[in-house]
Amino acid sequence: MTLPDDLNRAWSDPGLQQAAEALISGDPTPAYELLAAGSSDPERRCLRADVLGEVGARHLPPLREAAGDDAHWSLLWGSAMCHAAWSARGSATMDHTAENQVRRLFELGKESRRALRRSAERAPGDPAPWTVLQTIVKATATGRPEADEVWESLRRIAPDSFMGNHQRLSILCRKWYGSTEEMLAFMRERCATLPDGHPLWSLAPQAHIEVWVDGHMTGNLVKRIYRATTYGPLKKRAVLAEVGAASDRMLAGAAAYAGHPWTVMAHQMFGAFYFKAGVRERARVHLELGGDRSSIWPWGYFGGAAQDELAGARKAAGL
Repeated sequence: MTLPDDLNRAWSDPGLQQAAEALISGDPTPAYELLAAGSSDPERRCLRADVLGEVGARHLPPLREAAGDDAHWSLLWGSAMCHAAWSARGSATMDHTAENQVRRLFELGKESRRALRRSAERAPGDPAPWTVLQTIVKATATGRPEADEVWESLRRIAPDSFMGNHQRLSILCRKWYGSTEEMLAFMRERCATLPDGHPLWSLAPQAHIEVWVDGHMTGNLVKRIYRATTYGPLKKRAVLAEVGAASDRMLAGAAAYAGHPWTVMAHQMFGAFYFKAGVRERARVHLELGGDRSSIWPWGYFGGAAQDELAGARKAAGL
């Protein structure tokens, strides 16, 4: 069975593939067993929890019927509720989201929080519940203090969490709870101590893509359309230099991190940035390493279906 194109498929994990396919078919047991067996690899567990939650959000009845009360079931259910909440919210800004969507978002968000907090209590050293909590808190936070509290809890356990750091950067951007300056400062601070090859070098392209997206929301209509269609912020000399330095560092240690669960997605972030910035040779290197299974972020930012966006970029790069 092939997973739907509108899921995050930027990973290579046969066990996850099998568990996701079983969940689509209505059997949540392999998903639970995979999470229960994989707690010794925190980054892979976070990836699995996120993907299985995304699948589970579309198949809630069998999950609801089978749900237990231990850390693994609570994580799976909390992640599914998190993705269901985001789906209920839609992609519009909050001031353009219907009242019934907002109500459903907060109902599902409350259930997600409850399950994830329960998972965190039952497995105190596990970063996975906190990474998913960041995702739901971003959409339904009671205020910046809650987002900060979740981040601090995660940072104490797993300061280099891929999903955790990328969500924190997103939370710090202007359209959520911070500012462009705060977001860029966070990215630079985190990148300052990374070893060559680490997937978190992808914070650099993520940050500057977020700056580009923020440009859609400021200024008059003509300026917003111009920024959205020309990718101007990505082409600035200083931006290209900063992302180029991060790209060099990631590629320098690529072999050491080839098996990291998030490496494929990290390369796609660089590939998306360089493709939209018109730097085709750089794009080709990262797109080749990133494979042909799309991540929803950042490809979903560009107007088309994520898989189509990736396929178009790879074709333009000669892949």
